[in-house]
Amino acid sequence: MTALPSEDRPLHAHTSQAVAYDLADVIATARTNKAKGMRGVRLPWRKKAYRPLVFSARSGWRVTRDGELALSLGRGRERIVLPVPEFTDRNGELVTPDRWGEMKLCWDAGDRRWALHISHHLPADGLTDAHVGDDFCARTRVVTVAIDEGIINPMTLAARTPDGAYEVTVINGRTARAIKRERNKKHAQLQSKLSRCREGSGRHRRLVAAKGKLASRTKRRLRDFNHQVTAKADRFVRQVTAQHEEAAPDGMRVVVRLVVGDVRGIERDTAKKRRASRSTRQQLSQWERGTQERQLTYKTGLKVRHISEVNSSQTCPYCLTRRKTRGRRYACVNENCALVLHRDAVGGVNIHTLAVNDGTFVPVAPGAMIRVKYLRAAPRWSPDQRERHGRHQKARKRAGRDDRREARSSARNRATRDGLSADQGVAVVPLRRDTKSREQGVATPPGADRAYARTD
Repeated sequence: MTALPSEDRPLHAHTSQAVAYDLADVIATARTNKAKGMRGVRLPWRKKAYRPLVFSARSGWRVTRDGELALSLGRGRERIVLPVPEFTDRNGELVTPDRWGEMKLCWDAGDRRWALHISHHLPADGLTDAHVGDDFCARTRVVTVAIDEGIINPMTLAARTPDGAYEVTVINGRTARAIKRERNKKHAQLQSKLSRCREGSGRHRRLVAAKGKLASRTKRRLRDFNHQVTAKADRFVRQVTAQHEEAAPDGMRVVVRLVVGDVRGIERDTAKKRRASRSTRQQLSQWERGTQERQLTYKTGLKVRHISEVNSSQTCPYCLTRRKTRGRRYACVNENCALVLHRDAVGGVNIHTLAVNDGTFVPVAPGAMIRVKYLRAAPRWSPDQRERHGRHQKARKRAGRDDRREARSSARNRATRDGLSADQGVAVVPLRRDTKSREQGVATPPGADRAYARTD
């Protein structure tokens, strides 16, 4: 493609080179996989209607004098002109065009729209990774952060603070389970309808488009969720590191070791081995553990080390009594211990112990505290907030100016729409409040603290 003359190549020269380089990489990867004996590997053969277009930093794009973003398609051709996008980096600062790098114009086949991906420069704020031998260096303090991964709680982080206590943060991930469950149910409904359609019909095309939109929307929501999880995990790692840097004496270097419980391959051959139910196998196959690990590695600048987590959620960190857990709470059966703690917090503390003691369970000191903090990965409303918002929305609908159902609107609102006021014969009487209030432990009845009106 790069050898074609410019009149036969409807793209910028650098864009054409990027297409050729991508094709060469795919061919090399396919040959490598074939040499390894992988089955079903084919060289590129399918004609693609759309592919990402790359625009280099210096000659592929520029900001015009009119304040617009121009993407070049080559000399003598009309440019793609777009409004200059505004976005912030992970520190919340506005990213100006002088920090922009290479751009990619991508077509989302599922959502049927274009998206512009912009790379930009970030300051080198990665943490210092621990290396072999740092544990034996007198002028180096190694901070170990252990992570227990899961489906319900994607990341549970545990680390020791300078005062000897264990700081544990449990990041809740039920939002992702709800997103995937909604996607799976709607996908099954659409697939059931598609099975009764003739391929190529109008209804078939509409259902296929609906499946694509559903997949694209779910992908965006899960991408945002994964970034929320890893951002909170990155904040925890940096806060613990900052505490140790403040407590360390002058001249001591603080490095960080990131240890994750090894659950790689847990989703493989589950149906063949019959070691999980159908719903559990589906959740394991859709688990985005690898994506979250890669994002955390990118944000912290640390290398992820995997360690065996066998029996980490079943062993009491204080007395090492082993008990299989049911539910989300771990209760030690040892009468002299009687520890009650979140099972993922127990797993995080034990993974930290295994990482520090070369894979051996060592009891935590009896006086060491374990402080657990719970975070939602994505902010959402509580049930009480959702209920109160629903009441507010219903009240707005009843009092809406464009609502034609006059019988549902109150007399006060009808009088207001008719231009009447209190001086013109509208008496406002507050409703009697129930004697038992919310402060006494009883919920306020619906409609309390409202007012009704009557016209004379």
